[in-house]
Amino acid sequence: MNRFDWCEAFHHLPGKPLSFEERPYLRDVYNSTARRIVLRCSRQVEKTTFICNVVVHAAVTLPGVHIVVVFPRQDQASVFANSRLRPVVKESPLIRRILLGARPKKWKVTHMRFINGSEVYIRAAFHSADAVRGIDADYLLVDEYQDIAGGDLPILEETLSHSQHRRVFLTGTPKSIDNHLEDAFGRSTANEWRVPCQCGRQVFLDEKCLGLNGPICPACQTGLNPKSGIWVPRNPKSIWGDGFTLNHLATPWLNYRELLEHQQSYDPAMFRNECLGLPTYLGDHIVTREEVESCCQEQPMAKSLEDVPLAQRDHLIAGIDWGGGAVSRTVLVIGYMRNDDHFVIVFMERYHAREDPNEILKAISERINQFHVRLAAADAGGVGSVYNPLLLSMVPQMLGLYAMFYSAAGQAPRQHQGRASNWTIGRTPSIGMVFTRIKKQRILFPRLADCSSFLDEICCETAEYDDHNRTIKHTHPETQQDDALHAINYASALARLAMDAKYSY
Repeated sequence: MNRFDWCEAFHHLPGKPLSFEERPYLRDVYNSTARRIVLRCSRQVEKTTFICNVVVHAAVTLPGVHIVVVFPRQDQASVFANSRLRPVVKESPLIRRILLGARPKKWKVTHMRFINGSEVYIRAAFHSADAVRGIDADYLLVDEYQDIAGGDLPILEETLSHSQHRRVFLTGTPKSIDNHLEDAFGRSTANEWRVPCQCGRQVFLDEKCLGLNGPICPACQTGLNPKSGIWVPRNPKSIWGDGFTLNHLATPWLNYRELLEHQQSYDPAMFRNECLGLPTYLGDHIVTREEVESCCQEQPMAKSLEDVPLAQRDHLIAGIDWGGGAVSRTVLVIGYMRNDDHFVIVFMERYHAREDPNEILKAISERINQFHVRLAAADAGGVGSVYNPLLLSMVPQMLGLYAMFYSAAGQAPRQHQGRASNWTIGRTPSIGMVFTRIKKQRILFPRLADCSSFLDEICCETAEYDDHNRTIKHTHPETQQDDALHAINYASALARLAMDAKYSY
């Protein structure tokens, strides 16, 4: 019996047998006999379930087999052992009887020994492969392979050096095009799930297939049925191993409306990685000059409050990125959020780095008073810790000022003192959302002639891989500034917060 049918026949989840119904793409994945298998997939397509099922199948059908399962972090290893592997063994009658016997003993999370002689080692290897040294194994399974230290696969594979089986399974979600997960996938057969269209094309499910109501053929706009797809190898002659790439669009539990919402709210790189299972091309500009210019309206930059639509004059929000040093400049952005979720910028102004700080504070306070700005979000780093309290004291009519901190992950705003609040937002996700909204033309600028130089500070941004945190980050050339981008980010983030909270201001 092949692995696919065996798992359906004998695996039980809590309360019910395992079923692969409506997932025709899984049969070839489970039944591949290649020595190496790599799955490059989006989140939530059952990658870890696959790892668990391979472990159990091997432990039962190959008595005495030694299996090593590797995760980047120890907490991931513990969750796998306790929430994935343990329930399958305990809830499946045949598997429980073969592996545990009539009187099951308590097993160790890191080293499970079963009565048929099979053993499972579960290890974490974020920084190095040292945790698996000295283990003799037959099967090596690595989950979240993209987050394992680059270059560690040969060391991990050394655990298989004396085995007659020597099977390797790698699963992960892509990040950059030069990540080692992408390298492994490129060396494999690289099977793509392609859906036939009535126009004769075999369509690969990516961002070009996102129609209004479901996946469509990008050539003829006809609706597609992902369940009718077939695996098509990019490298059919590969001798390295089998590879498969899969994303949300192929799964039966897809909530298409939610996917489109993610496309509009996620960082473009995150959406491509997490939802489409595709890598990010590093060094590419995240938005083009053409995309930014397409967001420019015909209205000129506002010179006074009278140039702002009457209904929006009591809803203006400011974003400030404070300058510092000899190069970085201070940028002020003023705008409002429309009811249709478009952030409209009415005014932008730049203050050069060498200007007197007192003059900059005076100029910004005058602009805030001139436009009757009620809420502001300003950079809290560097000179911001000094300038923000001073600015707040100079504009008594303003309801609140949010001191903005960048971090890897965001937190809810916290009131600091009086009208001052502190707000930590995720740097990459929040900036990524600005780019997403620009691509969707949900951030609108004044006419191009009035804001052209500010647009340069948006389209200069590129994607770069952060080796330390194993994430994509946004950066810009040293010869160009991106102060306007951060001021827009602060203002639009606060505008969304105000809209969601339905502030009356």
